Amino acid sequence: MLIEVIAAFFVAYSFGILFNIKGKHLIIAGCGGAIGWFLYKFCMQIGISETSSLFVASVGFSIYCETCARLYKIPSTILSVCCLIPLVPGYGIYNTLYLFLIKNYILAVNCGFTTLYNACALALGIILISALYRHNTLNKKYKKIK
Repeated sequence: MLIEVIAAFFVAYSFGILFNIKGKHLIIAGCGGAIGWFLYKFCMQIGISETSSLFVASVGFSIYCETCARLYKIPSTILSVCCLIPLVPGYGIYNTLYLFLIKNYILAVNCGFTTLYNACALALGIILISALYRHNTLNKKYKKIK
């Protein structure tokens, strides 16, 4: 599992380079990708389903990204996209299309729905944490005004 976490770090780091992130922010993005992959693999090893594991991983790296975005004064979206890349269910999309091409429609629909559930779990985790952080930030600003 350690090798996979290190590989996830470099995947997120590499996408940070593609997104033109500079300096220490690259390492922050890489660490977020490693955190997300570690949480995903850990949850899978203790017997949690794949969709729930992806949700937990997206919540974990989203908390990390939102916190780092506020500490280092950078947009959280940049970090979130880089951290999300190792978890994207690309293999599920590939399998779905392959099964459609070989005319195995029942398995293709099953695989497609599983992939859709996984993608929705990732998106839901990111949106949940982002909304909670923004709600908390707005409450702090509103209390200062009073």
